Amino acid sequence: MKSTAKVVIVGGGIQGISVAYHLARAGLNDVCLLEMNTLGSGSSGRSATVTAHSFTSEHCLPLVQRSFEAYMRFTDELEADPGYERIGFLLLCGAGAAPDLRNNYHLLQRKGVESQLLDPAGIAQLTPGLNLEDIELGLYTPHDGVIDAHFIMMAYAGAARRMGVRFVEGVKVTGLQVQGERVVGVHTSAGPVATGCVVNAAGFRAREVAHWAGMELPITNYKRHIFVTGPVAAYPDIFPFTYELEVGWYLRREGPGLLIGMGKQESDEDDPQVDWSFLDQVVEHSMHRAPPLAEAGVMSGWAGLRSLTPDDDPILGPAPHLEGFYNDCGWGGHGIMNAPAGGMILADLILHGQTDLVDVYPFRAERFPGWLRE
Repeated sequence: MKSTAKVVIVGGGIQGISVAYHLARAGLNDVCLLEMNTLGSGSSGRSATVTAHSFTSEHCLPLVQRSFEAYMRFTDELEADPGYERIGFLLLCGAGAAPDLRNNYHLLQRKGVESQLLDPAGIAQLTPGLNLEDIELGLYTPHDGVIDAHFIMMAYAGAARRMGVRFVEGVKVTGLQVQGERVVGVHTSAGPVATGCVVNAAGFRAREVAHWAGMELPITNYKRHIFVTGPVAAYPDIFPFTYELEVGWYLRREGPGLLIGMGKQESDEDDPQVDWSFLDQVVEHSMHRAPPLAEAGVMSGWAGLRSLTPDDDPILGPAPHLEGFYNDCGWGGHGIMNAPAGGMILADLILHGQTDLVDVYPFRAERFPGWLRE
């Protein structure tokens, strides 16, 4: 392994890979991405892979819009298919969350995102078989859909490799080398790498990596389960990705069957495994919300981690106290639908010290009290 690089990226998920690609595309190819397992083996490879303009904050909506535009030109730019399938995204909520959903709708209207606010009758026309007795409102964005995270990561990585980026798998970063108030390298399981720039795109390990830089990032890792069923007669056709806001339960087609996701259990597992006892909770709520699922047989399942901040927005940009250290983390499970924007923003900040893409001020680590270790 080469012992120097202009930029070292810690983490081989979709955000880290996107940063590598966009740096190389902008002309900086002396980049080394270090992944302790294999590319995409963390949360990026365990996602439900959706684009959703309605499922984001006011600060993050421009990131989603930028990323969606990038995915729509992905084939032209990278000669690869991002796997986009327009099925729409449907958010459901009860009375308690209805004001927030209405505010989200008005935000989308102001920003020019096509969307519809629906009553239960309108919801029933989009997703069949739902029990809507305790649902008051729906928010539908018809241009959203699913994408293929694996294809996207491999396309970005392949293009970056051709431009000279080095992807090193099976090597774990174990610490930072710091002189004074600047980064000068990283320690790894395969030896040191000298560098003046480190990007923390470490996903569920981002809190640990930031700790080496003297930061206390308020990121909590939550475990989510996803189960895939066989065919269900009530769902023979494509319907929107349907997400119930209050409980974090979702449903969409997956091949001939259905994909069901749910769960928010705090966890720091390196390799989260399915807790099959949790299936009982998923089945109970699934049968309440979509009674036809009573006939579904679970064929497979997996678990992944979502790394959330207290305000659900990511942490992006340079550490103000340590020159050369950048964060790209805390995406809360939305790293895939924001991957192009995240990569473009970090590339701009590293190369130019600023970006015209969005206002990154709301994403700084300093917005959280206690971000700097004493």
